[in-house]
Order: sequence, then structure tokens, then C-alpha cells
Amino acid sequence: MYEPDALSPGARNFSYGAFCWLNRHIIVLRAVGAVLRRWPSLGGSMVARASAVKGVLTRTRSFSNTAHEANMVSGTYLIGMDPGPTYDSDRDLVHQRLAALNVPVDSDDEAKRRINTVSQPGAGAFDLIDDYLMWVVFHAMRPLYGTATGAVVAGSAAPAAAAQGNVNQGLQRQYLLEIRYVAGQLLAGSLATLGVRRRAETCGDALQARIGRLTGLIGTAWGVTSSTADIERNAVGLAWISHPVTVQSGALAVQELLERPKVYEQLRSQAKSLGASVWTDANFRNVVRDHVLELMRFRPIFPLLARDVPRDTEVETGARHNAKCPGGGKVSLLSIAALFDSTAVPDSGKFCPHRNWGNEHALRYLMFGYGYRQCPARDYAVEILTSALIGLLTLPGLQLARGEGKAIVYDGPLMSCMRMRIP
Repeated sequence: MYEPDALSPGARNFSYGAFCWLNRHIIVLRAVGAVLRRWPSLGGSMVARASAVKGVLTRTRSFSNTAHEANMVSGTYLIGMDPGPTYDSDRDLVHQRLAALNVPVDSDDEAKRRINTVSQPGAGAFDLIDDYLMWVVFHAMRPLYGTATGAVVAGSAAPAAAAQGNVNQGLQRQYLLEIRYVAGQLLAGSLATLGVRRRAETCGDALQARIGRLTGLIGTAWGVTSSTADIERNAVGLAWISHPVTVQSGALAVQELLERPKVYEQLRSQAKSLGASVWTDANFRNVVRDHVLELMRFRPIFPLLARDVPRDTEVETGARHNAKCPGGGKVSLLSIAALFDSTAVPDSGKFCPHRNWGNEHALRYLMFGYGYRQCPARDYAVEILTSALIGLLTLPGLQLARGEGKAIVYDGPLMSCMRMRIP
């Protein structure tokens, strides 16, 4: 792990390209993880076994979340904080705001509306991200800002319509792209090219300015008496971490599903047999939810994680001797490898949505973190993606649109475009 300016332009371009390539070819990371699980001493301070990854994530005093700070271009937030009074109070506020969400009702409603739009006669093709997922997640997340949502999206409280939430789709799209690039820097990491970094910083500045103009309005909508800095920090963080990460997770899950045609056809057949009750059948929703989690296991959005080491310590990697971690360094976690550790996950290489995780049930959600540091929006995100996938399963068919350039276009490690065709 290097600070961006510590690398020459050529080395940075190569390293960034290699990092992006690995994120797109997740099977390679799984293969590396398998090797490190078998011979953990080869990885040094890179941990791959489930027990080792869990051990690092639960030792918050020895392995710090501040490793993310360099990539958080819009300011600090929960994901880059260590436990303490600020973290605890911010987490409580996030839980309060998440309680205002009406998932899956809102995500179901928007998924139905968008599916109706993309399946109109003559439509034929659509972009999974820009025409569907981006909006399903956005409408599910709208209640996060309460009555201030319209103003946040418009970037101003001046128009009466904005305060009421009546913001045109063009402004909505501008806002969603802004937060996408901010979140993209978190994925890109310190190896990102300076051009990518500058774009993220520009969008981060714009996001901070957008929220900074509205802290009073947001505080009133939230019904909190926190300081302006506290409101701004959490309002900015909620914007860039909640929406883009969920959208990207959904795109990755669909990509994985389409690479499993038998699984896809089985789900689509079930959806077809249910007809209009596909949205209300609790058993089918549970089936789809299990598939979402399994798809995310095979293609997690954060296959690699890093943690700062504030002082000299050791980590149990499973090797004969503990790995020494000098203070001031970092530990790398191959979380994708932990999700395929056969000692913790029975038949780990098999796609099995209904697997009995037994005592390792918490490991099933490792893509959301582990222990106290797990993403507070975990269950909401899974429900939103479940709604989105149910909507896609109601289509007569779905496949990548080929023949007019690349069906999937990447922006660094992010998938920025995924063109779909309805046969």
C-alpha cells in the first residue's frame, strides 16, 4: 500500500491497472486466497483464512480502520473511524436514519415502475445501472434525509419544489453521479491514478458544499441538535456510502447470476409461475434473498481490505508462527478467501444459496464487515437488492447486450455501464 505521490506515474498506472484487473477477475483472487490458506506463511501479513480475517476485524485496537482515511476524499466517516465516542454517536444517528426507511415497500414500488419502463414494446435494451439499479436504490434510500431530501438532491433549499422533493430527474442524476465518483475512490484506493483521484476530490468538494449549505435544514428534518460539523459529516457520509456501494453490489450480483444460466432460469421459472404474486410471496422473497447473499459471496464488492497497524503486534494467520506486524505498517485481508475457507464454509466452492452455515452464520455476511464493525445498513441493502432482483426475474429473459461494443464498461474497479437486452 502506497500513498499516491510515492509512486512514479508509470508504476502507479501499472499498479492501478493490475488492481482493477484483479477486481474484475475475482476468480484469480480466489485462487491466490486458496494458496495462502494452504500455505499462510507465503502471505506474510496478508491473511486469507476465515479465522485470521475474523481475528483482525475483531481486534480494533491492534488493526485500525484508519487505513481507509486516505481514500475518503469527502471527509471522515464511520468506515474510517476507530471505536470511540464519536464513532458511537455517529453510529446511533445512522441507525436512527435507517429506521426511517420503508424497505422493501419503496424498493419494490420503484423496481416495478422501472421494469415497466424498460420492458415497453420496442425498448429492447437498457442499462442495468443507469436505467434500473441506480433508481431502485435511490428511491429506497430517499427517506434518509426526510423532508430535506429534495433540497439535498437539488443542492439548494431555495426552490419550494426542491424542499418538497419535486426535483427533476436530470438533477437527481447529477447528484447520483457525484456520489458515485466519491465512492469510487474508496474502491480505487491509494493506487488510483492522479486523474481518478482529482475527479473524486472535485466531486467530494462539490458534495461537501452541497451538504454544507443545508446542514440547518437537514438537522431540522432529522430532529437532532448535534453540531453543524456532526450533521455535515454524517449527511455527507450517508450520501456517498449508502447508494453507490449498493448499486455496484447489485450489478456484480447480476453479473454473477448471468454467468450461472441454470440458476437464473430456475429462479425466472419460479417467478413466472407466481405471476402477480411474485412481489408478495414471502417464500419466494426468502429464496431470492438467499441467492443475493450467495451471489455476493462469489463476487463481493470489497474482496480486499486493509487495516493500519498503530503499534507492533502479531497476527495469527494459521502458519506455524504468528506474522509480525510492525507499527506504522498495514495488514491486508483477502476477505474473498475467507468466504471460501472450507474449514468454515461447508462445500465452499459450490454455489449453494440454502447452505446451513451453522456456527459460522455471521461469516455469511463478511462482505459487510464482521463483528461490531459490520455495516449498519446490511439488512436494508440486502432487501433492496432482493427487490431489484425480483423485478429482473419478472422479465421474459435477460442477457448482456453484445455486438455494439462492450456490454460491460468499467471505470477503474467500478462497473459504470452494463447494457442488457431483453430477448
